[in-house]
Amino acid sequence: ARNTENVKRVKIPADCESLAWDPFNPQYLTAASEDGTVTCWDVRKFSDKTPLWSMVASEYGGVSDLSYNPHVPGMFATCSVDRTVTLWDTYNASDNLTSGPPRARMNKDMRVGKLYTLNFYPSSPWLLGCAGGAKELALWDMTRDDVVQKCFGGRAITGEKALEPVTDDTKKKQEAFDAMMTAKSDGENRMEAPKKATSSSKKKREKKKKKVHRAGR
Repeated sequence: ARNTENVKRVKIPADCESLAWDPFNPQYLTAASEDGTVTCWDVRKFSDKTPLWSMVASEYGGVSDLSYNPHVPGMFATCSVDRTVTLWDTYNASDNLTSGPPRARMNKDMRVGKLYTLNFYPSSPWLLGCAGGAKELALWDMTRDDVVQKCFGGRAITGEKALEPVTDDTKKKQEAFDAMMTAKSDGENRMEAPKKATSSSKKKREKKKKKVHRAGR
C-alpha cells in the first residue's frame, strides 16, 4: 500500500505549469496554471483550502512559468504563450506587505515566440532570461527601465546600486574570492612549518635516548 501520511492536498483551477516559493516569505507557495490563473497559498494554513490570493495573470493563454526575484521583495515575473513577460508586485502600497492579489507593473513582448520558461539572474536583481518556441533565448536588462526602477528600485537588498553593471560586481566578487583563497593557502603553508620542526626534534630526542641506553649497558 502507498504511504499517504504527511501529505496535504489542495485543488487548483487547471493543470499546473509551474511552482515557486516566495524567497522572502518562505511559507508562501505560488502555482501557475494552464488556464492563466496564478494562485498563492500560505502552507501553514493549507488545510483551510483557501488561498492567500488568486488572479488571472493571462487571459489569452496559459501561464507557462513564474519566477520570484531573489533580490527584490514582492517582485515576481510570469511568462505566457502569448509571447510576453509580465512583472508583478505583491506589495500593498500602504504598508509594504503582501495583502491581496498582486498588481501588474509592466508587460513586455520578448519577440522569441511563445514563452515556456523564465528565470531571474541569481547575482543581479535586474536581469531576467526567458526562452520561447522560436528556438531563441532572450535577456531583459531592467537596469534602465524607468517603470521597473521607479517601482522596485528602492527594494533591492543586494550591495550593488540599481544602475551598476553586473559585470563590475561579478569581477569584484571574484577578486575578493581569489584574495581569500590565496590568504588561506599562505596560512596553511605557514602552519605546516612548525609541524615539520616538531617531527625533526622528536627524532633527535629518540636518538639521544638510544645513546644513553647503550652507554648504561
